[in-house]
Amino acid sequence: MIFGRRNKEDIQNELDNLKKAYDILDERYKKKTISLQEFTAKCNELSEKIEKLQKELGK
Repeated sequence: MIFGRRNKEDIQNELDNLKKAYDILDERYKKKTISLQEFTAKCNELSEKIEKLQKELGK
């Protein structure tokens, strides 16, 4: 394996985990266990990571 490169399966697994994290975050917000500011910040962070991985998959 070449350092700095990941296979598509690893990237897809990470994407799936990030989407699950988003679902958990959404549930926490709906239950009012986190603030809107925290929810927004975490969503932005997750979205950036998801977008980066999707671009990496597209190569």
